[in-house]
Amino acid sequence: MQIDSATLYVITKCLNNTLIPSQVRQIRQIDSRIIDIELFCSDSNPAHLILDTYKPAVYLSGKKENMYSPPQTFCMTLRKHLEGARLSSIEQINLDRLIKFDFDRIEEAGQIVTKSIYAELIPSAPNLILTEKGITIDACLKGKKADRFVMSGQPYFLPSNSSRMNFFHFTIKELSEIFLFNKNEDISLQDFIYQNFHGFSHLLLTELCRRTEINSSATLSSLDEQTIKLLSKNMYLIAEEIKKTEDLRIYCYRNKQVISPIQLSFAPIVKSIAPLEWLEEELLNNNGGLSAEIKSINKKLLLLIKKENRKIDKINEELKETEKIEQYKLWGTLLSIYAYEKPEGKTKIAVSNLFKDPPENEIIPINPMLSITENSQSYFKKYSKMKTRLQMSEKKINESFLKIKYLNEMCYFSESIQSKNELESLKEELQKSGLENNFQGNKKTRKKEFSLPLFPVVIDGFNVFVGKNNMQNDFLTLHKAQKSDLWFHAKNLPGSHIILETEGKIIPEETIAKVASLAAFHSKGRSSGKVDVDYTHVKYIRKIPNGPPGLVNYTHQRTITVFPKEIQN
Repeated sequence: MQIDSATLYVITKCLNNTLIPSQVRQIRQIDSRIIDIELFCSDSNPAHLILDTYKPAVYLSGKKENMYSPPQTFCMTLRKHLEGARLSSIEQINLDRLIKFDFDRIEEAGQIVTKSIYAELIPSAPNLILTEKGITIDACLKGKKADRFVMSGQPYFLPSNSSRMNFFHFTIKELSEIFLFNKNEDISLQDFIYQNFHGFSHLLLTELCRRTEINSSATLSSLDEQTIKLLSKNMYLIAEEIKKTEDLRIYCYRNKQVISPIQLSFAPIVKSIAPLEWLEEELLNNNGGLSAEIKSINKKLLLLIKKENRKIDKINEELKETEKIEQYKLWGTLLSIYAYEKPEGKTKIAVSNLFKDPPENEIIPINPMLSITENSQSYFKKYSKMKTRLQMSEKKINESFLKIKYLNEMCYFSESIQSKNELESLKEELQKSGLENNFQGNKKTRKKEFSLPLFPVVIDGFNVFVGKNNMQNDFLTLHKAQKSDLWFHAKNLPGSHIILETEGKIIPEETIAKVASLAAFHSKGRSSGKVDVDYTHVKYIRKIPNGPPGLVNYTHQRTITVFPKEIQN
């Protein structure tokens, strides 16, 4: 289950109560993007603080992981700077999905030096960044991000969305004034809250609107002063409820389990659970052995990609001989013209090349044991053989390129896995695809083989569906979508098919931009800044003949450049 900011607030509070103070004993690497910090606590029981940039999430366990990877650069840096240090504070920054862990250690001349790990648990740009006095020492994921440059020796800046407000800090009156001040803006309530306040997930917003008896899509300008006061009051009460929460609640919502720090009125409760117990369960359900399996699958996929690249290289090497194909055709043709010539034991013959203007002499090697006509036929046979080889080789190369494209898609979806259900769905696809044999599978059953449930994201009143694997992409685009619907996909990048149900309506450019941002988020380019996204009507989408699931050709597309952005109901 994904952790929202409000849930993270409760978790952070529990981590503080449990881990402060504690001492770092050892730092290990489960994966290049998953770090295990073993802590010695006051009750003498070791605790394992696990920071995961895949999900992204934070876990706490009393058990040691069974499988660790050899430490890479970031893990070694953490060991150098933090082993033996005292974990002195854990702070959620501005109610964002961002936790700061402070570590104190006595260093040269007995000076206590504080270094911090910023765990950025933002799905679109997760990261772990080690800093000292506001300067980046090292990061799990370095490089240029959408809004900043993360590199050793550079100042550390919070993600750009950290400028949003923490609604915990406002009274009822202050919240009312914020809404009233912006009352004339032509913006929906949900967009205004998402853009201006941290901490509001779809669940919290839905509950806020339920308690206030208003629609989240209503514009600010349509709300009267009395409704705004009631909205502000409920917003304040929700904040107070979260602050006092000690247990988390699991609900069943849209056929899946979700976590909430407050009581929800629109979904049946499954159970209440202590935050640390839930973290332990999440580690077991979502991460225990999960990263190892993902790593194993990725390794196999990369080996298959290497295999296909080697196949292409071998074919290209073999094709070097075919460079003479046109020469053999020319020699065969010229010898047929000069069939009256006598070889007389010669190994080569000079004839006039009538296909050049002016004609030039062409020296043609010949077999002296054969007639000129027989030599001509021999060259035509070589030409025909090479032509067939070229055609077959071109077909094999195209098949390999197609396979590589599909394998890259599989790699992307494997890297995006956040639960065992998603892992099982991917393994199912791997099994049915017959990667080492062919792509065809069972066409009779493929229509319904998409495993994971499909729930729409509502954007500006339109239903938008996101494919979570290749088989789901295939089903969405080729079977579920109507011809008038819009199809979105990151240009030249592995990613999800996004279907916008138009219902025959004209789609505003603003809505197209939002859906394109969602398509960019669900692609390999989610952490690379601006992304080009193609979109077109479904009627212009065609499945690649005999191609793997999810791979299509399309025409009449338009391209829009956007920043990746997650959008949730």
